[in-house]
Amino acid sequence: MIDTRADKLYRLLEDENNSKELLKISQDTYQEIAAHVKTIRAEGSDKERSLASELSVGERRILSKIARRLIEVRIQKFSTDPDADVTNLTLEERYVIEPMIQSRKRLERIAEGIFNGQVGELSHASESVRQKYVYARFLQPYSAISGTDLASYGPFEPEDVAILPLENAKILLKNGIIGGKWIEAEEQR
Repeated sequence: MIDTRADKLYRLLEDENNSKELLKISQDTYQEIAAHVKTIRAEGSDKERSLASELSVGERRILSKIARRLIEVRIQKFSTDPDADVTNLTLEERYVIEPMIQSRKRLERIAEGIFNGQVGELSHASESVRQKYVYARFLQPYSAISGTDLASYGPFEPEDVAILPLENAKILLKNGIIGGKWIEAEEQR
């Protein structure tokens, strides 16, 4: 019997499902899957309709679905156990849970601020939501602008990266001035 990568990944998913604790898995699990997908993707083009290409697409779908489910199961375990050890997570999984950890910290900060009557802490939290900043990569030249925060930004050349108020970035994105995949929220505090 041939033990395929999909079989191994499925067994890993079953083991994770059957365990109450978050299992320690290889840090390069998802990178190995992606590397394998890259090799089989090169073997059969998405545009050609051959048996090899159909099999390649099917294997990629299976691997992707199992890997995604594994991530979801592991993240769910982590999120329900506040004492779960992050070292058992892969770096990709840590990337996913980072906002959850940040959210827990923020909730604690707000609850403490209320309990201790720290109006300033609550005002700071409110202000950070009111004015968000993002990273933006310019696709074309653009003149200087006045931000919604009343600061001046620019002028910009193609490939320049700048931190801008979110509202300004949305307008620039809509007009094709900046690239969408480069907009990423900057962490406050």
